Amino acid sequence: MPIGRLPSASSSRACRGAAPVDTYNAGVEPAEAILGDRPAASRRAYGVLLRRMAPSVPVAAVLAAVLALSFLSGGYIFSRTAPVVFILLPLAAVWVWLAPRRPGLDAIALVALSALALFALWEGLSIAWSVGPDLSWVAFDVTLLYLIVACVATVTPAGPAQLRLAGYGFACVMIPVAVYAFLGKVLPDVVTNAHLYARLSAPIGYWNVLAVMLMMAILPALEGASRRGLPAAARGALAGALALFLLTFFFTFSRGGTLALALALVVYFALTNERLQGALTLALTVAPVAAVLYHARHLATLFDATDNDSLRNTQGHAFGHWALLAVAVAIVAQVAAALLARRLRPSARLRTVAGAVVLAVAVAIVAAGVLTYAARYGGVGGMVHKITQQFSSSSAGANPSTGGAGRLLSLGNNGRIPMIREGLRSFSAHPLAGTGAGTFEFVNDLYRPNATFVVMHAHDQWVNVLSELGLVGLVLFVLGVGGLLAAALRPLGRAARDADRGLLAALQAAAVAFVVHLTIDWDWDMAAAALVFLLFSGVAAAYVRRRRAEFAAAALAPTDDSAERPAAPASGARRGLGRWAGELRLGVAGRALATGALVLVALSFAAPYLSEQALSQAVDLSGAGHTAAAAAQARRAHRFDPLAVDPLFTLALVEQQQGRASAALAILEQAVRLQPRNYMTFYQLGAMQLDVLGQRAQAAASLRRALALNPFDADSSAELNAALAPVATP
Repeated sequence: MPIGRLPSASSSRACRGAAPVDTYNAGVEPAEAILGDRPAASRRAYGVLLRRMAPSVPVAAVLAAVLALSFLSGGYIFSRTAPVVFILLPLAAVWVWLAPRRPGLDAIALVALSALALFALWEGLSIAWSVGPDLSWVAFDVTLLYLIVACVATVTPAGPAQLRLAGYGFACVMIPVAVYAFLGKVLPDVVTNAHLYARLSAPIGYWNVLAVMLMMAILPALEGASRRGLPAAARGALAGALALFLLTFFFTFSRGGTLALALALVVYFALTNERLQGALTLALTVAPVAAVLYHARHLATLFDATDNDSLRNTQGHAFGHWALLAVAVAIVAQVAAALLARRLRPSARLRTVAGAVVLAVAVAIVAAGVLTYAARYGGVGGMVHKITQQFSSSSAGANPSTGGAGRLLSLGNNGRIPMIREGLRSFSAHPLAGTGAGTFEFVNDLYRPNATFVVMHAHDQWVNVLSELGLVGLVLFVLGVGGLLAAALRPLGRAARDADRGLLAALQAAAVAFVVHLTIDWDWDMAAAALVFLLFSGVAAAYVRRRRAEFAAAALAPTDDSAERPAAPASGARRGLGRWAGELRLGVAGRALATGALVLVALSFAAPYLSEQALSQAVDLSGAGHTAAAAAQARRAHRFDPLAVDPLFTLALVEQQQGRASAALAILEQAVRLQPRNYMTFYQLGAMQLDVLGQRAQAAASLRRALALNPFDADSSAELNAALAPVATP
């Protein structure tokens, strides 16, 4: 059946919000062309199965990667991320040959993906002028991963199955993450991830990113628990997951995460068509969670750091029983509400009015919370004055990042404003090109206000990009990320009463909150969180595109009393539906080119990864006294990553251990030429000149250069003082 022509009965059902005709698989290559000489019925069955499963495979693969990365330092450490990428890239290559022959992209998504591709290219080019070219190479690789995921998620046609897999699948992925994190509170004698700080951060490794990922899981869990079409047992299970997420989220003590969650809930209730049911579900879940937290307010070790292991264990175990009770109450309450809702069927008008009231109440609660909080500082004006004062202050500000629950009510900037100032100073020095991707740590070395203020990111993604990649990089990044968000937020139009409108709203709200949270943290550098945003925005954009195309096709369908209309040209949104199941007669060259590009990406990941592995072996061998083998591994590390200086430092040390000081000196001079704006190269050279060769004047010159690049480096300062000290006479 042509895409642009639907029977009138199907058209009327689609316009009323019922299940539309399956234009998703329209124009697919016949199953017989794929499955050969098998019996016709078998070929048709396998063809249908292939068409239905193929679009879900990329979503499932990304979710599996997110789960793995969540337990691998959130995907922040390159050596832990690379093995996951090596599994994803072959799957991406398979997807290339199953992808739609005509990619389903509207203008907004095309601009976004093009900008993200240019942003990755700009990062790669920044290696040429980067302060730390090896860091820029790694940042370039990570952005290539993001680009691949964004392209796959946005181009792959998405129907209800893919939307539900993305939303509910991610909620399921976050259950083991939340359980592991929360066990640090209730079983601290077994799971010791919360011994150092009161705030939960494991397994992600950073409390604020854990909070953001929980925020993105709370929304689909909330939608599923309140969804009328789901069985009561499923709704109860999702309500239990929601209670778990809320409990774990609270103990991250994340102020930015709390603001992001509040924003996400407002956006969700503004976009969903089930506000009343959602508000009821949220109330039934928040109530037992809040009651348990209030009941446990006297258990001090839950809310503040302690070194009393015995007391922590006792109080954690006691709280664990109450937490289980809160989850159980949430499950039972939601099941009861689901069963009751089957008997009570309010009219559409009543639901609309009640939904508007719920939205108004949600906005009012958020506003009241802001005003109440502002009252602590003399009102909104006083709060704004305090923030402005912090921005103009030259101090680094208080650092409550390791504090307890009390930090939730603190207005301290936690050092973010000085970081922003550092980034802006760097931008003023390098306005167009920046210092190179991934090099903010060098910016911090140069501009930090004191010796203890050591960071690797500006904690504001926009300023961080501005500092590292200049104005060009920022424009491309804004177009890429903003374009993906805009594509995901396109209105459904006549499909506004879509049965999955609530779940779509959950994904859209999570994407909005993630982008806003980029202003106050470095979520983009944590692959586990960034991949969720790319998946949500891509699947939401693809789903909106598909639904708009279906309803546009339905609008062109003939009515019962009208003559047959000719099929509309397959352009615009309809052309975006694409084809599946190995259609290779057109676009073989493009698919081959894309496959070749994926191979190059794999090689680009492999080189620094293998370099890190070889370097780690070199350090271990050197420590064990196997200097010859250590030197071989250090040289191997340098061959794999000729842009890095750490292999040269290790090789110089090994040469020194073998008594070849001149060779060690030559290697360190090579490191200086490779990264002349890295203070560490001058420090290593100066230390060698002073401590091994006794070249005091040359050492002083090298160490002064190191301090010019990192004025507060204590080691360089100590070595310089030693070089300048008068020589004791016998």
